[in-house]
Amino acid sequence: MEDPTSKGYGLMKKAYLLALVASFFCTTGAGKEKAKEVTLKEAIDFALSHSPLIQASKASLDVFEAKLKQIEWLDYPHSSVRFSVSPMPAQRVSSDNLPYTDMSTWGVFLFTEINGVLPLYTFGRISALKKAMKFGAEATKAKADVARQEVIFRIKKGFLALALASESLEVIKEGRDYLDKAKKHLESLEESEDPEFDPVEKMQLRVFDTQVLGRELEAQRGVAMAKNSIKVSMGVAIEEEMGFEAKGLEPIETKKDITLESLVDMATANRAEIVALRTTILAKQAEVSAKKRAFFPTLSLFGGFRYGYSNVAERSYSPYSTLPLNTYSAYGGLVLEGDFEIGKKLGELDEAKASLREMKMQLSELESGVKLEVTKVFYEMQDAKRMVEAYKDAVEAARGWVIAKTDLYENDLCSMNDVVTALVQFFQTRMEYLKAVYDYNVAVYALERAVSESLSWEEE
Repeated sequence: MEDPTSKGYGLMKKAYLLALVASFFCTTGAGKEKAKEVTLKEAIDFALSHSPLIQASKASLDVFEAKLKQIEWLDYPHSSVRFSVSPMPAQRVSSDNLPYTDMSTWGVFLFTEINGVLPLYTFGRISALKKAMKFGAEATKAKADVARQEVIFRIKKGFLALALASESLEVIKEGRDYLDKAKKHLESLEESEDPEFDPVEKMQLRVFDTQVLGRELEAQRGVAMAKNSIKVSMGVAIEEEMGFEAKGLEPIETKKDITLESLVDMATANRAEIVALRTTILAKQAEVSAKKRAFFPTLSLFGGFRYGYSNVAERSYSPYSTLPLNTYSAYGGLVLEGDFEIGKKLGELDEAKASLREMKMQLSELESGVKLEVTKVFYEMQDAKRMVEAYKDAVEAARGWVIAKTDLYENDLCSMNDVVTALVQFFQTRMEYLKAVYDYNVAVYALERAVSESLSWEEE
């Protein structure tokens, strides 16, 4: 895997980003270029390759795969080579074929030794270690799915926040149009010195205009923050110039057969965090098995070769000579090897068992927490859906209220206070409708993340 901190990876990522941004430009008119906004799908595809969360999960998977390779090498021969050079006095042989040392003459001594051990039977210890590493890799893959779902959820939520802020600006613009209409009428009354003109109503408009400005600035800030949030989730620097396509904020159409019971069942079976912890428990069980088998010895095939040479040594053919000079030897056989570190191994086994019990309790707690989370989000989704339907009717009523009061005010049939009250209700109702749609869609996406399955028709 590419190292995210390496220069090569940074250049590749920059080139990918430039290619993505360059593809968002199209020619319109005579020599004019218009930026094409990034869609939700394009943002998700980019994030799944460049998000720091995704890169971190891939790095974790590489760690376990590297450990698995180390374990797999335990089945192969373990060999070593030793080569040494040292000074030595001359070794001579007397006339009666007995060796002696001549300190008046010095030379060099070269010694080479090659040996190897091949495990034949380990009482299942290596197999258990392999199983533990394989389950560990699978658990890491499940954790990578957690990161993937989190990135997708963040980007979807960011696009919803962008749509909410953008449509809020449109609502404010619509409200300003009504406000400007009433303001012009009030100014005409003031200019004509009409007795119906009331300075208090002008003050009310100034106050309300300031309130609208505050909401407008808040919405503009929401647009900027939503865009930055999407960039961060994509793994793009905030300073990068990039536009996003914010579709109209509409309630997501969910599948008809969604029930709380089915959602809880899907979550406990498919939730990535639960799958990862269950697989980690299997890995820990295999580790406990390996700790138990560590008490047994290892049956291995061993062998070796030695060669010694010196330029100041005479070879002795005496059966009592043990000097490895100017000769070679080879050896081999079966070995049953073990140790008596019983206390240490018992401690390691107890530690592994305790860790396994801890993980099982964590799994039970996680399953309960997921059920509670799904239940909470499901009720929030239901409540938001009901509020969407209620506010949808209320928005039309509020719009009609504003239009009616504005027309009445132009004909001097109501006060400015009536118009302001209608505008306030229109703003609040329209904003609450958009917020209800936002809450509902976020709840749907949160449920999809919780159960690791699509619940809407838009992704089918």
